[in-house]
This record gives sequence, C-alpha cells and structure tokens, in this order.
Amino acid sequence: MKLLAGFDVGGTNARLCLYDASFTIVGQARTRVREATAPEEIAATLLGLLDKVLASDELDAAVIDAAVIDAVGIGLAGQLSVDGELVVNAPNLGWRDVALAQMLREHLAPAHGTARVKVVNDLSALLWGEHAAGAVAGASDVLAVYVGTGVGGAILAGGRLIDGAGGKAGEIGHFKVAVGGRLCGCGQRGCLEAYVGGIHLESQVAELAHAHDIAQVFMGDEREIVDLSRADALSHSVAELDALWERASDYLALSLANACTLLNPAVLLLGGGVLANCFDLRERVLTKTLPLVLAAARSDMDIRLPTLGEEAGMLGAALLASI
Repeated sequence: MKLLAGFDVGGTNARLCLYDASFTIVGQARTRVREATAPEEIAATLLGLLDKVLASDELDAAVIDAAVIDAVGIGLAGQLSVDGELVVNAPNLGWRDVALAQMLREHLAPAHGTARVKVVNDLSALLWGEHAAGAVAGASDVLAVYVGTGVGGAILAGGRLIDGAGGKAGEIGHFKVAVGGRLCGCGQRGCLEAYVGGIHLESQVAELAHAHDIAQVFMGDEREIVDLSRADALSHSVAELDALWERASDYLALSLANACTLLNPAVLLLGGGVLANCFDLRERVLTKTLPLVLAAARSDMDIRLPTLGEEAGMLGAALLASI
C-alpha cells in the first residue's frame, strides 16, 4: 500500500499526518523541536515520527506489512528553492542553504525506495490544504495570510500556486510599513512582521507592560512571559495597549488591502495563532481591511477564516509532494 506523509515543522513543534492513497489519515504524531536546531537533528526527528506512526498499535497490520512511503512533503517557514530541494533561509530554525529533501530521501531509500520528497513553504502547504478540503475549496484565486510567530502569505491564481521567479512570492510579512522602523528577524527594518508577528508583538507588549506596570499581561509573577490573549482582552481598557493594537491592526489592514488591490483575489484567507487567539485584534483588522481595498476589487472579494486547523499544512504538504 502506498502511503503519503505530510509534515509541518514549526518553531516549537513538528507534526506528521500519514495518509493512504485516498488522503484518509491512517496515523499521526507530533513532538517538540527547539529553535536553531541542526538540520540533521530535524531530519532524525521527522524520521522518528514516521517510524513511531508505522510502529503504532493503532495502525492496521495489513497497512504496516504492505506500507511503502510514496511521497513525503515537509512544510516549513522560510525561503525555498523553486524545486523544493533547498531550504535557502529558515530564520526560525537558523538554517541557510540546507538540502533537507535529499537528506531525508537518502534515509528513506533503504526501506521505501525512491520516495518523492519535497520541502514546501508552510503557507503554500496551508493554502493548498484549505483549497483541497477546507475554507477555500473550489476557489481559484486566493490570497492566504497567516499571522503566527511570524507573518506569511501564499497566492493561488487560476488554481495554481504562485512561487515567483525564485520561489519567494507571498512574503507579505516583509512588506515595509515604517521606514527605518523596528528590526525584523530577516535583518531589515520596518517589516510588517516586526510589528504584528507573535514574537515581535510579545516584545512590544512587554516593553509597554514594564514601562507602565501592566502586570496582567504576564503569565506568572516573574513578568517575563507575555500572554497575548490577556493583552488582547485588556486592549480597550488600557490606553497603551489600545494604541499598540491600533497601530498593529492599521499596519496589517493596510498591507492586506494593498496586496488585495494588487492581486484581486476572490478570497482573502486569514489565519494563524495570533489572529485565532487575539479576538479584538482580529476584529479591528477585519473592520479596517475591506474599506482600504480598491472599491472595484473588493466587490469581488470576501474574507474567510481557515476550517481545517493544523491538519491543513500537513495535508497540503502531502498533496504537493505527490504531484
């Protein structure tokens, strides 16, 4: 039996869904990963998850006996080569120019022969999964933007993912919103991600909280770890947080509107952990975005939220690897 594996590698977790040929889940697993983890460690972690699922008591014995991994897709945040062979830059993992696909292919070869292995951008995987069986099924022109640890985007035009000349299309998190502004993880200043990405938003909340003694935004008494959902709940009652949320939502809404005016999508798909957990911030963004889009373009467009949850990225990665 041919099986397909879809991995999602994030800044804190690695997840796997194993699918049969009809893309029904036959097994799944997850584990934590550390930031700046060596490629060899991540490869070993992913292979360990695969071995764990294949050895699981929950997997049908007939499936195990006949199992051959036909395709492996790995979704991760970063800039990739167009062919999915090379991770050019993955800041969350501290990688540059890593041949992850070939590394995994070599390890899989003894047991699974010539398994197809492809690394895909995590946002492309999320969009492809939602397009296959989720919120944008049937839509052919979609802009997906997810605000989580960072800010990423992916573009579907005419039913095809748009990679760009060098595979870097969709990097809306690096739209410049403030000349000479806050330092971004990419090394440049003034990027959208530096203002609304989860890590950067937490640091801005912490700066305000320490300066104005807003202890409620912290988890525990040490006042080190910010809870963004608490900050969100306080955003209308604490002036400093309200101003921060206004700026963040202004920058995000303006970037979304400009991208939608340029691309004219039928659907703007908005997701990610920050928008999922910060309800007030999300409502501000939703309220502000459409009026900023060119009037002629917004009449063709609606805004949707994802429906598949974390499985979307794994399904999308497996699908893209199998093409």
